[in-house]
Amino acid sequence: MKKFFTIAMLMLALVACRDQVQQVSGSYSYKISGKATVNGVSRNLSDEIGTLDIIHKTDSTALLTFNAMGGSVYYTNAKIKDKNIDMEVFSRRITQSVGEYDVQVIGSGKIYDGTIIFDLMYIGSSLKADNLVMVCKRN
Repeated sequence: MKKFFTIAMLMLALVACRDQVQQVSGSYSYKISGKATVNGVSRNLSDEIGTLDIIHKTDSTALLTFNAMGGSVYYTNAKIKDKNIDMEVFSRRITQSVGEYDVQVIGSGKIYDGTIIFDLMYIGSSLKADNLVMVCKRN
């Protein structure tokens, strides 16, 4: 009986781990907002809205694809553990009223019921932002 209980608990733990990525997989609408320093001047970034698709890869990793409305498409991989999601660093181009900037994006977030909130950083030669928020709501 003890052996059966141990095996059942192990299988339950494995299913719970696998379900983490599968539970957050799907389509989300997102909005990014915040401030940045552009060529040494602090300014509000234009809000970005779009869709985020989270695609299951393995028990702990997912592919994130972003489709910015009226903008570009970009993607990265992410690790998901417990209620945390950590993006791999990726490159993208930011278009603002004062120009276009190539940046590296660093991000991590918390997973809630139907919502993911990311803290993002943009690091580029002319544009730096370290306090951006991306809110993603499940469609």
